[in-house]
Amino acid sequence: MLFAHGRMILSVDGGGTKTAAIIVDEKNYRLAGFGVAGPSNVRSVTASTSRKNILKAIKNAEKMAGSVSITGSIYGIAGYGDSIAYTEEIKSIVKSIEAISDGKAVITNDGEAAVYLVTMGDDGIVTALGTGSVGAYIKDGKVNRIGGWSYLTDDVASGYWIARNGIEMAEKSYDGIIGKTSLIEKLQEHFKLPLRDLVADLEAHFNKRVMASLAMDVDTEAEKGDKISENVLYMAFNEIKLMIDGMKKNFEKPVAVGSIGGVMQSRTIRELLHREYNGIKIFYGYHVAIGNAMRLLGSRSSEVRDSFVSQMEEKIDLLSHKERELLFIK
Repeated sequence: MLFAHGRMILSVDGGGTKTAAIIVDEKNYRLAGFGVAGPSNVRSVTASTSRKNILKAIKNAEKMAGSVSITGSIYGIAGYGDSIAYTEEIKSIVKSIEAISDGKAVITNDGEAAVYLVTMGDDGIVTALGTGSVGAYIKDGKVNRIGGWSYLTDDVASGYWIARNGIEMAEKSYDGIIGKTSLIEKLQEHFKLPLRDLVADLEAHFNKRVMASLAMDVDTEAEKGDKISENVLYMAFNEIKLMIDGMKKNFEKPVAVGSIGGVMQSRTIRELLHREYNGIKIFYGYHVAIGNAMRLLGSRSSEVRDSFVSQMEEKIDLLSHKERELLFIK
């Protein structure tokens, strides 16, 4: 099928686990390209690695989209606005990338894209839960941030946090302090190492993304009925609830509430959130790029947003095995 092209928009979302790029057509609201690469958060990778992964995600999206000319671009990169140094570093990275493409880029923090994806610019509340975590709410047009201090002190309910607590519970079970958990066997199978050795290896070769990926093991065992794994996910839910209810105090009327990120791939957590918050909007981490595309298109239509989400889900089958792995999709 041939499409009449309108303005082609590039939207890039860069975080601590992956970078997603989409190309959308303004004329018919078609999602033409979708590409994924490794992390680009300058708080966790070098500027060189960040640039390489952003470029790779863009090239993958362009390959899927075919012969198109980008006429506008927007980058939502984790770390932007966190400090003067990180902000300048990201500006420099984007400037070097835009030097080889058309148009002038808009740069935002990835959290702003997540907020817009949920609220469409109206007042609302969002928790973003991926490798790390952060909360944000928009009130009277201003985006306000909570949490996201550091994986050492915060990042509650994130993939890293769930994995960290899951491993702690496995250790306690191993020592006979608490009851038995199938998580011990699952982790040992994952690493092909005894529990003590795998914990030592995680410490010696610390990698936040590797740690966060272990949240999938906790979720898998919870799905099988492991009570200790279930309890870890319930603890995560309570932390999400604390964030949402805390942000709700800033409003005198009901507002849109949403949660976004890789942690939302847990059916247990999704069900708990739907039970607690009627009408909560839930998206996966790779959907965030849609929020910034909508901003650049100047659209506040939830129907257009939902159409982009559906189109993105359809294109997942076109991604390479490695790209799907970065999205934690089997």
